[in-house]
Amino acid sequence: MTSEIKGVPDFLAVISGKDEFLVEEDALKFYREAVKKAGSDADTQIISAQITRVEDALQIEREFSEAVATLSMFGGKKVIWLRNLNWMSGARHSNSDEVEESLTHMLELVAKSNDKVSIIISASPLDGRRKDLQVLKPVANEFIVHTFAAPKPWESQGEQTIMQMAKVTEKFKKLGIKFEPDVPEVLVGRVGESTRMVLMEVEKLAIYVGPGGTVKARDVLFIVPPFGDGEFFEPIEAFAARDLNWALESLERYFFNESSCRPLIAALQNRIRLLIQIRSLADSGDLKITATGIPKGQLEVAAGRHSATFGSATKSSANVFSQNPWYLTTQVAPAAFHYTLSELIDLQLGCTECFDISNSGGDDEVALRALFLRALAVRR
Repeated sequence: MTSEIKGVPDFLAVISGKDEFLVEEDALKFYREAVKKAGSDADTQIISAQITRVEDALQIEREFSEAVATLSMFGGKKVIWLRNLNWMSGARHSNSDEVEESLTHMLELVAKSNDKVSIIISASPLDGRRKDLQVLKPVANEFIVHTFAAPKPWESQGEQTIMQMAKVTEKFKKLGIKFEPDVPEVLVGRVGESTRMVLMEVEKLAIYVGPGGTVKARDVLFIVPPFGDGEFFEPIEAFAARDLNWALESLERYFFNESSCRPLIAALQNRIRLLIQIRSLADSGDLKITATGIPKGQLEVAAGRHSATFGSATKSSANVFSQNPWYLTTQVAPAAFHYTLSELIDLQLGCTECFDISNSGGDDEVALRALFLRALAVRR
């Protein structure tokens, strides 16, 4: 969509990707380096390139055009950061003809800059199908695309998870906070894909345990709310542990902030749906379940035998093999060790009864406490 770019600015860095934190981190580094190289008399300009409407694109294009064309009358250099460019996000407005036209013009403006101008472009979120920025790759001093391959079926952790766990470890150490070995995995699995959110939760946990304290996995489940595709609530973790006292206390905390049981029931049903599948595979001899989960390698073997039967690979609680392997084998599966298949089926039916009570104007908290008492206090 863009014409070939032939000009070369003094310095050009193009950083893009889905993870806004990583893109911002690199862009800030290159911006500071460019400012230092340009000298104390250099002009600097940061242009916010976020758009929420199609009309915003033309205004930002004009601002960027003026920034590139306007140099100091004293002959100094200029550093421009086109920041948070979200024009290739896949959102409806980013696919409009007007936005694509403005983007084309802005990329072509790079060719009109001269050796007194340095440009940093940070673009996020980025739809991987959009290749607009590739036209700058031949002339860029730095061209970085933050992308992570999805984990293979036999891998328990993907590239992004490993990277985020490393950052969690580094952040805790920098803050002088100790932590149990499984805390980085639990935290990353709970928060989702946002690295910025992961590190914000690290700071929250550090404040919670205090200077020199130790963060435990249970602290993460108690303090950190679910984000993205997460479906965790503290009562569900108490249910998974079959800990009646913890479950009743967590329900009290839940209803202190919430009036409806429906969000919790929906999440509990999703968890039970997975546990029913795990328990069925264990009862058929395809898996071995222990109090710590599913031994390494067994899920992959079971997937080889039965994944076709479970249908689409799209992530869904109706397909146990579509889940993150680490999450499933270490965070979900231990609960299946504590329940029989019939107990899990009865629980699923009990969730439906709670929905009916809630919809008919009954007491949500009483209904849910009764469900947990039946499930956790009596073994069958």
